[in-house]
Amino acid sequence: MKKMIFTAAAFALLTGNGYAADRGIDMSANPNPALVGNTVRLVCTGTGEWQRTLRSARITITDASDTALVSGQRMQINGRTATFDYTVPADEMTGEWDFKCNLTDRRNKQAKTSHFTVTGTVTGGGTGGGDETVTHPFITSYDGPSTCIACHEIEAQDMLQSLHMQWSGPTPNVTNSTGDDGKGVNGINTFCTYAISSKGACYTCHVRADGNAPHPPDVNDIDCLMCHSDTYQRTFVSDPNNSETVVNVNGETKTYVFGLVDAKGDYTTVPDYAKMPAGTTMVDLARRVHLPTRQSCLRCHAKAGGGDWTKRGDMGANTAAPKVTEDVHMSADPGGADLTCVSCHSSEGHKIGGRGIDLRQTEAPNPKCTDCHAAAPHSDATLNRHAAGQVACQVCHIRQFGKGGATEMSRDWLKPTWNPTFCSGQGGFVGEEVKAANVKPEYVWFDGTSQVYSVGQTIAADERGVYPMAKANGAPFDGKSKIVPIKRHFSTMPLHDSGKIVPPAIMWMFMTGDFDLAVRKGMEEQGMTGNYQLVDVDAEMLITHGVEPASMAPSCGECHDYTGLTPDGSRMVPFGQLGYHTWPAKVKDCTLCHEKESLSWEGVHQQHAADGQGDGNLSCVSCHTGEPTGLVKPKSDLCNDCHGSKSWSSNALHKKHLEKGYQCVKCHKF
Repeated sequence: MKKMIFTAAAFALLTGNGYAADRGIDMSANPNPALVGNTVRLVCTGTGEWQRTLRSARITITDASDTALVSGQRMQINGRTATFDYTVPADEMTGEWDFKCNLTDRRNKQAKTSHFTVTGTVTGGGTGGGDETVTHPFITSYDGPSTCIACHEIEAQDMLQSLHMQWSGPTPNVTNSTGDDGKGVNGINTFCTYAISSKGACYTCHVRADGNAPHPPDVNDIDCLMCHSDTYQRTFVSDPNNSETVVNVNGETKTYVFGLVDAKGDYTTVPDYAKMPAGTTMVDLARRVHLPTRQSCLRCHAKAGGGDWTKRGDMGANTAAPKVTEDVHMSADPGGADLTCVSCHSSEGHKIGGRGIDLRQTEAPNPKCTDCHAAAPHSDATLNRHAAGQVACQVCHIRQFGKGGATEMSRDWLKPTWNPTFCSGQGGFVGEEVKAANVKPEYVWFDGTSQVYSVGQTIAADERGVYPMAKANGAPFDGKSKIVPIKRHFSTMPLHDSGKIVPPAIMWMFMTGDFDLAVRKGMEEQGMTGNYQLVDVDAEMLITHGVEPASMAPSCGECHDYTGLTPDGSRMVPFGQLGYHTWPAKVKDCTLCHEKESLSWEGVHQQHAADGQGDGNLSCVSCHTGEPTGLVKPKSDLCNDCHGSKSWSSNALHKKHLEKGYQCVKCHKF
């Protein structure tokens, strides 16, 4: 009998051992998310067949790295509810935390784990910076890039292989390039010319912490804060032993001090606390890192070429907060979209898409208007025909550039001009700059590829007598090119007897104002002998930022005078220059497909063009093309590509094929 009683008691204990389905624990955190530096109340309540009062309750709290910060501590009990007030340390890790409750009454015990979120403390507002939130409160010391790499090794490797780090890369869209090119490899342009010869001056804003490009970078050269902290500023460590004393064009003797250089030729950058808010520490900056903002990108891109708005023409420092009439995408004003740069230039693995005409490398697909907008974005079929055809959206929706500041249109190195901000504030000579604001673009055909000059290539003058260092590829009505707006930048460059541009040792120009000296020094560096002459060069630069509101788009009459032969210079777009006034004779007199007829210019388009009101389904290239020079292959072979040889009259042949939407280039050479 005693044995039976013992067994029954054991059975009773087992049935109350916390595994019954009719007993549970409700868990909550208040507030959730919890803020670092603030208190969160963690609550565990027994539900179901618990006794009226808990006998004990203990809690374990682990942070986002699975480190136990609280282990088995007693909770405050009130009936079946246990609470624990926990102050999240200000230096703790944000993310998803766990807390586990162990509850016991007189007969039962049970455990359960739940989650809550810990986030940073908001200390300010505003759209410009992005440094408002503590995102990495667990950082207690900052040891340069290694602090970031400790947790972000994959991201560091991705960044290491990016164009922002390598300053060179594949050039599939540059038709005169044979391999990898870029600013760090054979790069030269019409602004400050040969960046590698600038003794680091041209690299002061770039993401590489070593401020140079004589060797491939490694992960410790990545200055993460350049893109991930808008407060961070840095400067080169100067070295009085690395200096040059010169006599400049004004007869003045001046000593220039350059940066400290290590055995590999790298410069050393350090935080510039004088340019940051008082009391700023590197630990504080590292704890407040953020995704790139408009200001982050404009840190470098706004002042490329040596000054605000100087280079690109469609962005400057105030593009961080533009008026809606200056940039409807970026503006936070009423009517603006308040987008950031990465809204369009999305980044995956630190590879960023976006290439104009004068850029060499491509590492990701270009942003397209149709990524956000419909292919037929207008309510008017005629406007949609323009958008689907040869006219890029930017033509109508960016009518001016240099809207937020004057941009450089030309630079003449033979006219040295003193700039006190050059050479890290020591001052320097640049070529005479001609700047302009609110400039009407030029227009060219662009098929997405271009020719960009690189050091070591030969170059020839075009029909203007100008040597093009960046030129869009494209042709009228080739089925793949569109008209785009550009800024054309002019300069003077040294052309060697060999037909190659001499890369000047540009720091000598900055120091002395003597461009000939800079050229001669550059020839020495390149092992070039002989003579050179100064020639006029230019670069075509795509204008694609600064989209205006739709209400500012041109009316039809601002481009067309409705004669079909709008003279260049009388309206917005130079139709003759762009090839619109060139037709085969039979197209011009309307006898290519039928007997001669008479319609107005607008009537011809409405009757024949795709998306017009007539029966035609013709693309622009069907009429706007030069005289064909022949067939792409023998006629018998050509016709057999689609069907057996047939016999049509000349008019019927063209009409049938054009109605099917075939391009002239399908059969004809031009």
